[in-house]
Amino acid sequence: MKQQGRILSTVSIIHAINDGSVAVISILFPIFKELFDLTYTQVGIITGGGLFITLVAQLILGRMADGKNVNSFLLTGLLLTSSSLILLTFSNAFITLIFLIFFMRFTTSFFHPIGIGWISRTYKKGRLDWAMGIQSGSADLGTFLAILTTLSITQLTHWTVPLYGWACICILGLLASLVLTFHLKKEFVIVPKETKKHSIREMATDAFERMKGIKMLIPAFMISGASWGVIITYLPLLLTERTTLSLPIIGFLVALWAGVGSITSLSYGKIRFYIHRKKLLVIAYLTLGIFSLFLAVFTHIIILIAVMILLGIAVFLTYPALFSFVSEVTHESVEGWTFGLTFVFQTGGGTIILFIGGVLSDLFGIWTPFALLGTLSLLFSMVLLFNYQKPFALPK
Repeated sequence: MKQQGRILSTVSIIHAINDGSVAVISILFPIFKELFDLTYTQVGIITGGGLFITLVAQLILGRMADGKNVNSFLLTGLLLTSSSLILLTFSNAFITLIFLIFFMRFTTSFFHPIGIGWISRTYKKGRLDWAMGIQSGSADLGTFLAILTTLSITQLTHWTVPLYGWACICILGLLASLVLTFHLKKEFVIVPKETKKHSIREMATDAFERMKGIKMLIPAFMISGASWGVIITYLPLLLTERTTLSLPIIGFLVALWAGVGSITSLSYGKIRFYIHRKKLLVIAYLTLGIFSLFLAVFTHIIILIAVMILLGIAVFLTYPALFSFVSEVTHESVEGWTFGLTFVFQTGGGTIILFIGGVLSDLFGIWTPFALLGTLSLLFSMVLLFNYQKPFALPK
């Protein structure tokens, strides 16, 4: 296998396990809510706070990884994620649950700025959209498998069993990644960065200048980050409260969303060949807005199936498209730093909307996170249409 293929395979495996591990926790919130007597506000604090931990950690880790062995960072993250999943089985109250989920969120923060940056550097000169689609689709496949199996396994056994299972999968992924990357050349693993030390003021100025180039996409990262969290966390809670559907059926509906999303991401390179990336984003956010509002109103099983398929296409089209826009305007020596900055907005949007969604759910009902997400998506799609003739991203 060629060096590029080994890197893509490694990143795809780790991304699948990383996002699958996060999805296992998110889909278990109907269990956690009943087991630990949580309010929706507490759910919002746990999920939003966890994303805030991710926000800070990704920014720091992305900066630290530039100029260092990125593979070592990714493998360390896998090992820590395995440990965090085992520790989570000892949760016995709100306090221990929130502390251990925060730790798990830190461990899963190793991947995104570093792994995405590695793919960006490796494929910047060709097949970028294809590679972004493959690694993103692999992550969605991991999410799909986690969602599809977790609630069914929990109903048959115990809620800790899926956590032990994914802890073992982390170790298997670690071993597979070691085999794939053992003979990689140094230039593929370490990219030299500027040796000059920067003050905090200089780093802040640099961050501001880089974000000016992609200011049009900042709301996109925020909405896309929030959409993943809202659907995977609040949809099972909504269906548990407003329908008589069993946990395995609820798991199937959310898994349908992730499964369609996985196929969409894996097909992104081909889709991109026929449809301009700008047009894809407009269509995706318009669809996300309309059908998020549908979830706030309709809970009939047939409507839910159709809505989850369409949302799977819309949400998961945005990730590789956004990554590709950023990659095209980013120099390879600062990939980790730049993607760390973009993930600040992606996780920041999730932090704010998940927390607000929890509070609003206690005040007005569990439908409100979907109404909020839908409204924001529709407004942003109008902004994209209004600015369609302008570049969505510019180099620093």
